[in-house]
Amino acid sequence: MPVSVRYFLFPEESDPLRLSQRLVDGLIQGKDAMPQYADTKQRVMGVVIQNEDGKPTNIDRTYGTIWTFDEDGAIREGLQEAVAEAMNLGEASSTSEKVVSIRPQLKRKHFNEKYRWEPSSADIERVVRDIWPKKKTDRLKDVKGVSKRKPALTFDAKHALGKVSGGFWEIKHEIDKLKEPGLRGFTFEARKRASEDLEYRHLYNALAEMAVDRLELLKREKTGKGIWYAVLEVMMTRPEGYSEVVQVFREKCEGRDAAVAATRKMLVQHANLFNDHTDLQASVMTDLEWDVLAYPD
Repeated sequence: MPVSVRYFLFPEESDPLRLSQRLVDGLIQGKDAMPQYADTKQRVMGVVIQNEDGKPTNIDRTYGTIWTFDEDGAIREGLQEAVAEAMNLGEASSTSEKVVSIRPQLKRKHFNEKYRWEPSSADIERVVRDIWPKKKTDRLKDVKGVSKRKPALTFDAKHALGKVSGGFWEIKHEIDKLKEPGLRGFTFEARKRASEDLEYRHLYNALAEMAVDRLELLKREKTGKGIWYAVLEVMMTRPEGYSEVVQVFREKCEGRDAAVAATRKMLVQHANLFNDHTDLQASVMTDLEWDVLAYPD
């Protein structure tokens, strides 16, 4: 049976508010914010719901978490801090000592006080009325973020976008096969055709820009010069069996050699994050490659 999660904000001394999935995703990714809650800690309830035919049928479980909003009303930094502390808890509990220490229990107690709360039966009942409303007043108000709602993607527009973008991978594949002389000729000819065939000038110019980026990347890989990044990704394996990047460390460097040295330093510095369910993946890359990753600053 399909499962989904709904989120509700519980401000002090006011009614709960509904958080849309779009807003939650934007907050987690660092693309949205709630400035009305800047520099505060807010209680959030997650409700795991079983669905059938797209409709909620049963509540599987509920849990309470505390979000820390920064001065801009964003939560990404607070979430990363919570993840780092959670991983340290795992490390502390896995250490073997002949004398039993109460330090891990104290750390977990502090963690729960800082990031967890227990919804009351009244809190859960209020959320239940929103999920299965019997009257208009049962529905809770929605919280607003700062990002604008994206325009609706119609079926025709989605079909058209899928059809024209289906061959993008082949375009990139063909450009990536070219050597430096071929890339220079490709760029010149694409720009020439853009000036002659005005109806498709935007497409030809885009092809030229792709070739320019590829040419610059080959140059960087050959010389090792320019801006490079040392990157360390923290990968956590979830109980459900999938892995995801939960934290990214990066350092901007001048040249590839400096990036390699910085990567080694980061591996040593953050080695304590490695455990049986957390991996560290180190790499170096140019700023051209870093800029296309989905990691916001």
